[in-house]
Amino acid sequence: MIKEQYISFDTARMLKDASFDVPCRRHYTKSGSTWETAVPETNDESRDFTWFPCPTQALAARWLREVYGFCISVDYWKPDDALFYCNITQFRYGTHRLRKIYSSYEEALEDGIQDCLKRINR
Repeated sequence: MIKEQYISFDTARMLKDASFDVPCRRHYTKSGSTWETAVPETNDESRDFTWFPCPTQALAARWLREVYGFCISVDYWKPDDALFYCNITQFRYGTHRLRKIYSSYEEALEDGIQDCLKRINR
């Protein structure tokens, strides 16, 4: 069974700094543990504690594309060895390839999402 891949805690904090506002059911607490709500919701600053939305990697990548114009693509470098690399395209920054080789698609996508967020949060 294929399971959705959620972003890491560090990426969730970076997304919040970039004003990610898409309702999610899964969230991280400020200590890094996760919890889920019955109804998707956004981070409400009036609460007594801080929490971070925890979207899937696919939703985070889509938000980056639709809001900031970043297009993240992950490709095989050597299909036989299952090695991946990540390309990022954005009008303002052009196209660049992250200078790493990854052992999984999800690892490459997570790093690509973080790279985009670092550019946004400068």
